[in-house]
Amino acid sequence: MENVKKLWLASAEAGPVDEQLATWLQNRCLHALKFFTFHASTPSAVVSNLLESSFFSCATAQGFPIMSSVGVKEAANVRIPDPTFSFLTELPVLPDPISSGAHAMIDALRTRGLIKEIMFSDVLEQLRARPLTESELAACIRWWIKLWGSGSIVQANLPQVRSQLLEATLLSIGVGTPNERIIPLAQIRTFVNMPAMGSILPLDAPFPNHTLPVEVSKSFNPIDLSSSFGWQQLNVVEWIRHVASLSNESKDPEYDLAISPIWAERVINALARAWPSTSKANQTEIATILKDKACIPTRSGLRRPEEAYFPNAHVFPDLPVVNLPKGTVVKGNVEKVLEALGVRKHVDLQIVFNRCVNI
Repeated sequence: MENVKKLWLASAEAGPVDEQLATWLQNRCLHALKFFTFHASTPSAVVSNLLESSFFSCATAQGFPIMSSVGVKEAANVRIPDPTFSFLTELPVLPDPISSGAHAMIDALRTRGLIKEIMFSDVLEQLRARPLTESELAACIRWWIKLWGSGSIVQANLPQVRSQLLEATLLSIGVGTPNERIIPLAQIRTFVNMPAMGSILPLDAPFPNHTLPVEVSKSFNPIDLSSSFGWQQLNVVEWIRHVASLSNESKDPEYDLAISPIWAERVINALARAWPSTSKANQTEIATILKDKACIPTRSGLRRPEEAYFPNAHVFPDLPVVNLPKGTVVKGNVEKVLEALGVRKHVDLQIVFNRCVNI
């Protein structure tokens, strides 16, 4: 096994171990395991039992080397494979040929506690070692939801265990792109409820940092996410507050209310879709958030709501009348949203008088 280990490490220095070499080395390991597998002796079973006990007493003292998915490791550091933990890609586990080809030896190792199942401490160690991709995080969440509902953890310990999991987990978004970023799972507190909000909010736009990426959350039942992680559904008020903050930061003109009329129109349309199910208190809060934002597309550019007018208020040709760039008709819920935000339906008489005096 020491020779197998040296050959594996020498090959790994140049990159991933060649598949043919890996198979050959696994077969050498398999041969050694089979050779030292003890079978029942006759006429007395004592002989085999004594030999096996002596062999494993040496293994306990010296360590038991065995082939894993990442080369030869001490058996104490290798785990029994479990497809549930597919997100732990760097955890040393037994390769399938070893598990199936030397099952008698593997059973003996498990019986003596020399090789173990994957433990929660393994999960934490692996999660702290590297960020997960979106698909890996989805697998991790799936595992935790199942664990949470199984009752296999003492109920009193669940919140503490969950905190450890959240603090250890990092998500990597946009790997290999200029927009790559790392999201600590501990900062997540909301998610998009796809059945309720998926058709309302623009899913291709940025969401708050505290919102679980839609690519991850879309595969899960909202009830599971809430109960297993304590996260809340993202509401329209929180989303609008985030949209308004993007305007302040001006990091991406495409999603800046003060720069992009097309984005402003998309936000207005999203509000129109959400408006019937939005409480009066939340409608008022949304209007307050957008009150001082130049977020209304008009034929005179983007204006604050109180500076804009409905199309029927066309008293003067230079009046900043609402003009949505994609041609959205100002009626129905769109009209209700604009009115609630403070867009004017009529021109103030004082403005008319001042204009007439100037003329």
